[in-house]
Amino acid sequence: MSDYNDWLETIEFTTDLNGGGPVLAPEFAKVLKNKKFETIFEWCSGPAWIGMWLLEQKIGKTLVTGDVNEKYVDFVKKSAEKHNYDVRSYVSDNMKDIPRYEKFDLIVSNPPNYCDIQRSHPLGYLREDLRPSDIGWEVHKGFYKNINNYMHDDSVIFISEVEIYNKEVYLRGELYDNRTEEPIITFERMTKDNNLKITNITPYLVEATKCYILEIRRI
Repeated sequence: MSDYNDWLETIEFTTDLNGGGPVLAPEFAKVLKNKKFETIFEWCSGPAWIGMWLLEQKIGKTLVTGDVNEKYVDFVKKSAEKHNYDVRSYVSDNMKDIPRYEKFDLIVSNPPNYCDIQRSHPLGYLREDLRPSDIGWEVHKGFYKNINNYMHDDSVIFISEVEIYNKEVYLRGELYDNRTEEPIITFERMTKDNNLKITNITPYLVEATKCYILEIRRI
């Protein structure tokens, strides 16, 4: 099945699990076109739109998913069964509950992208929502601290981030996210501190929002 919209309708989910994966999955496929991997891990997967679309595109053979929301597992299982995908899932607080014996060739993710959502903003209630909100980048810190344990020397990470060159993000004309520094500086430091390096950045747009897929490898 090559038509994305038709395929998308076969993926099981509820709206509370949607962090943007349906929009982003084709962007990952573009970046990874003509590449082949044995095992893909989707971090913060939700219903795993990104990882399963990569399986559909024959970019990977096996998908491993991890998410803190335990209800996602049943949806992933149902979707995988429809397509006969090879998928196994973990309910995990960040990387804490992923077995150390797991090793991944490709890691993909659309993690929470905002570190200080302003309570005064009309969308300030999203500060408590794990899909967009990573207060103080703590979720990112935990990921980069531990992901090397699950990588081979030639494994690669592709992770989507938002407005990485801006300290302040405005939505609807009001300050939405107030970062202490440009996120690219934060992410470069996090990766370097954990023997990783950002090796490429691919920009793309979601409506008017500047998004980027970071390619990260072991040093």
